[in-house]
Amino acid sequence: MTRIMRISLLAAVACVLILVMSFRSGLMSAAENEERKYVSEAHRAINEMVNLSHLDYLRDEVVSSDGTVIPIWWIYCEPSVPGDRGSEYKYVGAAGEGVSCVDDVARAALAYLAEYERARDEHALDMARACFKFIEYMRTPGGHFYNFILESGARNLKGAVSKKGVNWWTARAMWALARGIRVFDEVDPEYAACLEKLIQPPLESIWKLLTAHGPSGYGEYMTVDGTKLPAWLVENGSDVSAVLVMALCELYEARPSRQIAETAKMLADGIVGFQMGTPDEFPFGAHLPWSQTISNWHGWGSHQIKALAMAGRVFGNETWIQSAEFAANSFVTHMLASIGMFAHMGPVPLTYVQLSYGAQTITAGLLELYRATGKEIYAILGGISGSWYAGNNVAGYPMYDATTGRGWDGIDLPGSERETGVSFNSGAESTIEAVTAMIELSQVAKACEYMNLRNRWKYAYQVVEAESFDKPVSGSPQKIWSEWTGKNTPSGEFYVTARAGDSFKLEFTIPEDDVYVPYAVFERQPVAPGQVGMTFSIDGREPIVVEMGGSSGAKYFVMEKLAPMVELEAGRHSVTVEFTGAGKTRTAALDALVLQPMIEYRHMTGPDFQNVIIARSFADKVSGKIINVDVGHSAPGFEIVFNVRRYNRAGDLVSAEDVICPVLGGTEGVQLNLPVEAFGYTLVEWR
Repeated sequence: MTRIMRISLLAAVACVLILVMSFRSGLMSAAENEERKYVSEAHRAINEMVNLSHLDYLRDEVVSSDGTVIPIWWIYCEPSVPGDRGSEYKYVGAAGEGVSCVDDVARAALAYLAEYERARDEHALDMARACFKFIEYMRTPGGHFYNFILESGARNLKGAVSKKGVNWWTARAMWALARGIRVFDEVDPEYAACLEKLIQPPLESIWKLLTAHGPSGYGEYMTVDGTKLPAWLVENGSDVSAVLVMALCELYEARPSRQIAETAKMLADGIVGFQMGTPDEFPFGAHLPWSQTISNWHGWGSHQIKALAMAGRVFGNETWIQSAEFAANSFVTHMLASIGMFAHMGPVPLTYVQLSYGAQTITAGLLELYRATGKEIYAILGGISGSWYAGNNVAGYPMYDATTGRGWDGIDLPGSERETGVSFNSGAESTIEAVTAMIELSQVAKACEYMNLRNRWKYAYQVVEAESFDKPVSGSPQKIWSEWTGKNTPSGEFYVTARAGDSFKLEFTIPEDDVYVPYAVFERQPVAPGQVGMTFSIDGREPIVVEMGGSSGAKYFVMEKLAPMVELEAGRHSVTVEFTGAGKTRTAALDALVLQPMIEYRHMTGPDFQNVIIARSFADKVSGKIINVDVGHSAPGFEIVFNVRRYNRAGDLVSAEDVICPVLGGTEGVQLNLPVEAFGYTLVEWR
């Protein structure tokens, strides 16, 4: 067991001096850097997009009451003219919290260290040292960290998101310190040793939490809404625990020890326990982020795929890699083949608000899976995911400006204030995540080939909001406004309640004849079976009865199939929804219906006639779909050669073939028979 290292006052002073000094030996010269090898023009282009100048701009200094000068990185930065990204950018603090925080500065350190490893940039090492000076200043006497600093230089000691403990900001500080130890081991071992002393106390705290006897020790479980979940993860979250796993992986590479390996194992095992669903059942193989709810997922902070892939690679554990692969091949392909990126699943897939911190984590996870398995498809999927930054998103707008190094905050619904829905605020988090994504993508040449894709056509799920009816068929069903129920995020910020005698009709349009998987998103309640439910009659067909009781204790929304499948013709359709149940005073609640095509697909295009289609199947057997392919962006010619590659649900290549289709003069489309493996996916490419 690694003991907490204690140092003398003299040694402590020496470490502080090392933390702030500038080490300038062992760096690659500019000429050597120019000789970096690129395997393609796309690889060169993405490397040239890496720009940390705006991250440098966010750096400032505050002075404490004792005269200590502390480097900071401002939390928020906004255009001086609202919405005008061409205007000068101004610093903005977080009201009531502070002007800078460990959460962001630790990630800045990670970005600078990654840039040093990519380009051997001496300036990046200097900036990383400044980050560590801030992190050390925010350290408590016991070795943990406060999160926020005020403009006065005082630490925010009592804020709800600033208190010391084993939490998000401690986890991020540990990840930065671990990478710092690994990187500085090569260029400044004495400095690395000082960083090692900073990481030891929180490392010991986590070990004690995991090995303590009690309800939250390793191997203990809790029951949440009838589901058994690991009880030993930090803050009961697989997301924050994933950050710690990545920290432990990088620390182990520099300082291998049994305790580090065992700590990583306990956390990784717990993350695997948060993976739920099947390829056609919510949440489709995603790792849910925390234990408060089993039916809500959010994109930000979704480090689980990367953490498990990295830990599997570093510690040689196939189970963790397989868990990461399941999430990638089931859940992530569902996102990429439908709208590209989900903001949340609440449990309905929600489009907004999409954040850079969500796009980066999914992209990084796929790239790490490529490193762990060698499967080229993960590099390709990583490039498609990363193209979110180049404009392959629901706004159709680039979320990173390579000329300035700014990453934009996020994508919301388009409106009068934001025509595209894009927020041009560019603070620490959005900038760090964007440049980090560029650095990671630049290291995988195959991924770079897919970075300039844009959405051309999508054939995806359709959400029919429960509140979309005009008048009830009978009774008085109620439309209830809610952004957050305590466990779920209602789609459209409304759901509908119905009692005995209430019914209403929902209408929707189907674009083409097809087979769909119909899902209902409703509230599961702690009542006996038969007390509360709803019936659903599609186009007057035999009603489908949905039991909505059976919860073990709390109310929460779920997303469940109404039927294995339903065939629908192109055109208008309706669903009549009616309360059913013996509980005459009970109230049933419906959020939405989700109509999922059995095979969904998305067509994307890029420069030089690049065309890519990704299709994902919800069928339990090999199936196919004849699609009309828009060839308007294809190279001129009398025929098109489609390269069709089929992958099974495990991400294994099943077949690869070229399909030649003639193009008649003046036509803009050809028909392609698109085969897809059971719960698998197919990639089609051509020019």
